[in-house]
Amino acid sequence: MKIIFGADISFKNTENFEKTFVKKAMGDVRKRFAEADFSVINLENIFGNKEEYEPIPKSGPNLISVPESIEYITVMNPTVVGFANNHAMDYGKGPLLATMQHLKEQGYLCIGAGENIAEAYAPAVLSKAGETAAVIAVCENEFGGATENRVGSAGYSLGRVTKAIKNAREKGQCPIIYFHGGNETNPIPSPKKNELYRHFIDLGAVAVIAMHTHCPQGYEYYNECPIIYSMGNFFFVYPESSEAKSWFYGYMTELEIEDGKTEMTLVPYRFDKMGVHILDGKEKAKMLAYLDCISRPIQSRQKLAVLFDAWCVGSVYIKRLEENFGNVYEKTPAEVATYKNLLNCEAHHELLANVLEMIYDGDRLEKARVLQPIYEKLQNMELVEL
Repeated sequence: MKIIFGADISFKNTENFEKTFVKKAMGDVRKRFAEADFSVINLENIFGNKEEYEPIPKSGPNLISVPESIEYITVMNPTVVGFANNHAMDYGKGPLLATMQHLKEQGYLCIGAGENIAEAYAPAVLSKAGETAAVIAVCENEFGGATENRVGSAGYSLGRVTKAIKNAREKGQCPIIYFHGGNETNPIPSPKKNELYRHFIDLGAVAVIAMHTHCPQGYEYYNECPIIYSMGNFFFVYPESSEAKSWFYGYMTELEIEDGKTEMTLVPYRFDKMGVHILDGKEKAKMLAYLDCISRPIQSRQKLAVLFDAWCVGSVYIKRLEENFGNVYEKTPAEVATYKNLLNCEAHHELLANVLEMIYDGDRLEKARVLQPIYEKLQNMELVEL
């Protein structure tokens, strides 16, 4: 069984949706998808008329594309469309659910988002020639995550991923984690992503296929299972003058699953406003050499840690932090100790993240304030109604 995976597709700054143009623009992809038994892409914006919806408050852009942009999906004809990403809920649940429903009516499987967290974690089950795979789409917890009773995307939870892998295994399926996460524009994965993706393999996944970084990252085989740290952008057009060259390059991943073994083939490409162009000849060889270069540090935790330190120092997120706190590199250990503890200690990090989530949600914060006084009684060993 052969499954081909593409990364994030978005139609921001895409202007031409005419069918003849789209067929030519995505012709290489359409052919490659057709050669596989199944194909998967991740849709980084929903379809709808922007004027009809209210954008959610968030950091980063709110992405939505006109309904005509579905022509790109129709032309490529993927088997599965993923929605586990930080843009699925950019304009609320209405356009997300409408987009998913429309795609389902066209015959596509939709994963990674839904009416609730259980539906968002439901895998795409693909079977061919005696082999069955369960593609489980998951994303980091940024904006728009589903809960037990809230529409949204499949926000990462180790417990839920563990259960999803276990459920697939119990049904005789090969679990594949289709993960949306990582440091944007960083060509080298972080030590924690290296640890996490390998842990998914230890739990029973046969492959991890990741994206989100807006640039290619490397790959490895771990315990004979492929891990793709990021395929880069799939088709995500921005003005070329504003982004690094790596924004416009990426690779698709073909997985061949047979007799319990998983092999991968990389399909490098570049893209521009005229479409996605699969590489060959010297250009392909150069891209593969680059992927080999950025993959080598993955085998050394020490190298990954040193490179990640270097990446963090120049990160745009540190610059945003400095807008509020001044030059962080001039702070003393005593001055940063409290903030370090809030972020590094798992219990403190959970508390801080939950408080910020409550402030963001609004209603939860008021309910929590009403309930909070019971803790004084509990701390004084009094019996209360819980």
